[in-house]
Amino acid sequence: MTEKEFDVLYAAHKGSDFPPSAAETVFMCEKNGWLSSGKVTEAGYEALAPYKVDNAIIMAAGRSRRCMPLSNYLPKGLFEIKGDTMVERQIKQLHDAGISQIILVVGYLKEKYYEMAKKYKNLIVIDNTEWQEKNNISSLYAAREYLGNSYICCSDNWFAHNVYRDYVYDSYYACKYTDEFIDEYCVKSTDRDGYMTCVKKGGEKCWYTIGEAFFSREFSRKFTELMVKEYYDPEVKYMLWDDFQIRHIDELKLKVKGYSDGECKEFDTTEDILQFYPNFKDFIDQFFQEEELLNSTARLTYLSNYADTKQYSVVSTEQLSGRLHVNENLFGPSPKCLEVFHNATMQDVSLYDLTREDELAAEISRLTEISTDSIFIHSGSSDVIKTIMTIVLNADDTVLISAPAWNYYKSVVELRHAKAEYYDVRPGTDSYEFDTQGLLKKAKETKARIIIITTPHNPTGAVISRSDLEAVIKENPASLVIVDEAYLGMSDVTYDEKFLLNAYTNVVFARTFSKLYGLAGVRIGYGLCTPMAKQVFKLDLNPFRVSNLGRKAAIAALADKAYYSQLANTISGIRRNFIDGLNRLKGVKAFDSAANFVFIHFDGIDVQGLKDYLAENGILVRLWTEGGQLSMRITVAPKEEMDKTLRLIQQFCAS
Repeated sequence: MTEKEFDVLYAAHKGSDFPPSAAETVFMCEKNGWLSSGKVTEAGYEALAPYKVDNAIIMAAGRSRRCMPLSNYLPKGLFEIKGDTMVERQIKQLHDAGISQIILVVGYLKEKYYEMAKKYKNLIVIDNTEWQEKNNISSLYAAREYLGNSYICCSDNWFAHNVYRDYVYDSYYACKYTDEFIDEYCVKSTDRDGYMTCVKKGGEKCWYTIGEAFFSREFSRKFTELMVKEYYDPEVKYMLWDDFQIRHIDELKLKVKGYSDGECKEFDTTEDILQFYPNFKDFIDQFFQEEELLNSTARLTYLSNYADTKQYSVVSTEQLSGRLHVNENLFGPSPKCLEVFHNATMQDVSLYDLTREDELAAEISRLTEISTDSIFIHSGSSDVIKTIMTIVLNADDTVLISAPAWNYYKSVVELRHAKAEYYDVRPGTDSYEFDTQGLLKKAKETKARIIIITTPHNPTGAVISRSDLEAVIKENPASLVIVDEAYLGMSDVTYDEKFLLNAYTNVVFARTFSKLYGLAGVRIGYGLCTPMAKQVFKLDLNPFRVSNLGRKAAIAALADKAYYSQLANTISGIRRNFIDGLNRLKGVKAFDSAANFVFIHFDGIDVQGLKDYLAENGILVRLWTEGGQLSMRITVAPKEEMDKTLRLIQQFCAS
C-alpha cells in the first residue's frame, strides 16, 4: 500500500472528505476493493491492519533535576497544566484516538504514579529499576516486550490538540522548525524518501526533534535487536534513546513529522511551564502550601547545578562466584592480611588513630624511598583520583582520557562541570598500544588541565613505556598527569616514581590495594605526589585516617612479598594459557595483557549471546564497544574457573 492510498483509507476511516487531488488514489483504492461509496470495506481494513497502532509507551522514570525544587517531591509527569497532569492528558488523548493499551514506565518517585494508575483500567505500569544508573534507553529496554506499532512518548510533552491516530503509516519523530540556533537534536539532512540521515546536537534553520515518536513493527524489531545486543556497552548507559537511534541511523530510519510551535510543547524546567502557563504558579503554591515545606525547598535550589550530572554506578551483583566482570582479585589476599582481622583489638574498632605518624604511609615510604611528605592514604585509588580532580578542576576545564576507558573518570569530570576529551589506545598485532603521539597532539590542542594515563590500561591491559610516560609529563608542564596504577605489580614494566616526582611537579600516581593485594572489600589506596601538592590535596581528605584495620591489613600485604610475587606469576601463567586457548578459536582474538584480565575481539560471533550464555552458566563478564563492535573483558580467575570459561566459549563458538 502506498502512503497516498493509506491517507485516503485513513480519511475514509475517520469520515473525512477526500481532496480533489486524491481522485486517482480513491479510484485505485476502489479498484483494489478497499473502498466502496466512500467507506472502508472489510478488505480495506485487512489492508490497514499492518498499520494499526498496538500501544503507546510513556517514559516517566527520570529525575527531572532541572525542575527542582518541585521535582524533589513530585515527578514532572504529574505537574498539572490547564486542569490535567501532563501524563494524564496524554493518556486521555491516546484513549480518545482508540489506543487502549498504554505502558507507563516509572522509576523516580514511582509510588506517585501508582496512585494515578488506579484510575485507568488498561494502564500497564512497569518499574525501570535502572533509572538512576542509565539514561532513558533503559525505559525502552524495560518495556522492550511491548514494542510493536508503538507510540514512544515522554512524560513532559504537552499537545494542544490530539495528535495521536489509531493507524500510522511509517516510523517518524515529531519535530519543530527553528530559524534561531537551538541546543537540541537537529536534523541536518534527509534522503529523498524523507528519512533522517544526519542528526546532531545544535543547529539553526532546521527541524529539531521534540514530542512523540512512532515505531513501526519492523522498526521496533530492529531497534530491540540492536538494543539488547548493545545494552551493556558502557557508552549506551548514558544514552537517550535518540542517541541510540542516531548511532544506527542507517538501519533505524525515522521520518520528520512537523509540528507548529503552538501545537507541541516540551517542558525542561518549571520556568518553561510558567512562561507557557503563568497559572502554574498556583499549582506550585498549592503543592507547597505549608510554609515550612516551602522554606525547606527553597534551600535545595543549589542542587539544580547538578541537574544533568550522571552518577557512576557499578553493576549490581548478588552472586559470589563466577565474578569475572569487575577485575577483583579472585585468588584472595595473603593469609597474613586475614590474621589482622582475627587479631583485632577493641581499640582498633573503637578509637580514632591520632598518632603522629601514619604507619602505612611510613611503610610505603620505606619500600619506595619516597618521603611521607609525598604520600597520602585514601580509601582506594578511585577516591585518590576523585580528590585530585575535586581540587584541581574548574568548570569548563578539559580532561584528557583514553578511549576506551573506565567510565568513572568521565563521571568525575562531569561532576566538576568540566569536559572530557579522548586519546586512543589502539589494537596492535598482539597487544593494545598507547598512541602517545596522538595523545601529545590532543593535549596541545585541548590545553588539557588533567591527563589521565591508566597503566596497565583498563580495559585492554596495555602498558605505556617509561620513555613515553616521561614524554607526556615533560611536554605538558601546564597539565597535571594522573598515572592510575590500579594494576600495579602485574606488569614487568615499572616506572621510577621517585625520579619522576623529583624531576617534575605535574605528576601524581594513584594506587590501590584492591587488585593485586586482594583487599577490595577493605577500600584502601594511596597517592604519590610532590609535598606541595599533598598539602593541597589534604584539604579534601577526611580529618580522620582510613580505618585502622584496613591500614594494618595493607601493611601485612606489603610485608608478604613472597605471597604476592608467587600470585603475580600464577596470574601471568593462567592468563597466558587462557589467551593462547582463545586464540586457537576461529573468529576470536585475545590480546596480551599486563593486568588480571584479558580483552577480546570477536569476528562473526554473537558477543551479547556469548555473554548471556556464560551468565546462564554462572560466569559474569564485561562488554565494551569500540567502533560499533562489541568486545569482551574477562577477569583472570583460578585455573579451574578459567578452564570452565574457555570450555563454555569453545562450546558457544562451535554451536
